[in-house]
Amino acid sequence: MSIWFAALQGLVQGLTEFLPVSSSGHLVLVQALFGSGVETNYMLFNVLLHFGTLLSVIVAFWKDIKELFVEFFGWIRDGFKINGHPYRRFIVMLLITLIPMFIILPFESKLEAAFSSPLLVGLMLLITAALLFLSEKAPKKHKTEQNASWLDALIVGIGQMFAVLPGLSRSGTTICTGLFRGFSREFAVRFAFIMSLPVVLGANILELVDVIQDPSLMGDASIACYIVGILVAMVSGLAAIRLVKLITNRGNFRPFVVYCTLVGTIAVVASLIAMV
Repeated sequence: MSIWFAALQGLVQGLTEFLPVSSSGHLVLVQALFGSGVETNYMLFNVLLHFGTLLSVIVAFWKDIKELFVEFFGWIRDGFKINGHPYRRFIVMLLITLIPMFIILPFESKLEAAFSSPLLVGLMLLITAALLFLSEKAPKKHKTEQNASWLDALIVGIGQMFAVLPGLSRSGTTICTGLFRGFSREFAVRFAFIMSLPVVLGANILELVDVIQDPSLMGDASIACYIVGILVAMVSGLAAIRLVKLITNRGNFRPFVVYCTLVGTIAVVASLIAMV
């Protein structure tokens, strides 16, 4: 893997991780077009790119994350009593969203194989477009960490579970699911991004353990490629977070509906032609 290819993938990851267009799906398409192999050859690199965008979330939502960290220890000190603290409710909601993720662990290898299918990516991009379009019709409500229910958190977590499929935007799916459940637009964005932190961090840890056990999983990427990819993903991710906040507040996802529909259709048609 060359430095320019690492930078390109970092840019794609940073922009598409937060814009509702699917980062994993675009990485599959970029690697299929420009790479020498499929996604499974770059598994560690892709996970570390997600680490770069994880850093973006930490920087962008540092105030919330710091408050969650402080309240977590207060929550333990008080015997896991919420006592009307909004951020303690936020912590419980985050923990609930993790429950559906454990369901997919037995299917991890099959999901990794799915990452190599541009046809699947195209189909999931079309579903992403449909979700974004329907979310514009969602009633405007004002649920936040103060009054959202545990069921709301579970349903958003289920949305995140399905979003592991390449082409189905994680940010788009979780933001839209939150809007369907009556979250305020500001809280839907904040909750969607912060809830990704434990999932991405866990994926990084599991992948690093696998690499330690089997160094061949590192593929052909150099340390320099990893560093460049992570830095580019972090910087472009910060820019994308600011843009998605603006877009969600306006409630107009039409440009991304058109984009996902167009790219998804091209990917499906190209894949079907290649099969003939």
